[in-house]
Amino acid sequence: MLKTQNNTLLIVTAIIAMVGGLWLANTNQPNELTPPVIQGAIYPTAKTVHPFVLKNHQGETFTENNFKTHWSLIFVGYTQCPDICPTTLSLMAEVHNKMTRQNIQPPNIVFLSIDPERDTVELMKQYVEYFNPSFTGLTGNKDQIDNLSKNLNAVYRKAPGLNGKITKDDYLMDHSSALMLVNPDGNLQSILTAPHSVKTVVESIFSSQAYYKSLY
Repeated sequence: MLKTQNNTLLIVTAIIAMVGGLWLANTNQPNELTPPVIQGAIYPTAKTVHPFVLKNHQGETFTENNFKTHWSLIFVGYTQCPDICPTTLSLMAEVHNKMTRQNIQPPNIVFLSIDPERDTVELMKQYVEYFNPSFTGLTGNKDQIDNLSKNLNAVYRKAPGLNGKITKDDYLMDHSSALMLVNPDGNLQSILTAPHSVKTVVESIFSSQAYYKSLY
């Protein structure tokens, strides 16, 4: 498990460096508004999410158009994840409930499976609805998942399971623990990096939304 955690840390560090480079490059452009500081980074210009096709946990087609007209908060993981995924989804349920109690529209919470070999539509339905019935689970084949993951700057890979090897029935998935915030245009607005808390996630959402509105 330590090896998996170390690999995950390396992945998160790479994401921070990549987003930071994009931020520095864009802030050198004339007449650019400077995004506020969050735990992660807000893109000065939202990153385009290109067309994709997946299935949601109800077995319905889900495309880039389903991201439009509202905010979405996305986390990549898999149902057999031993620690990061259930912890993060529980926290996202708290974020959703906190914003709802304050009469603030929460973003749509989306869980993107990066384990198409095991995460069927039926399994995804049971998993995401355990945390909150309003959550959306997404799955598909590897190519379809890779397509959206690249758009979101989310990285993952197979890792050895308990037997120290990668086999058909025994493997883990190393993946980033970042949250991806997609704006109402359907484009990637912000990356929220770990460690997450209800406070930092909510504040990052508010800051991202305020920056987005300031551009119009």
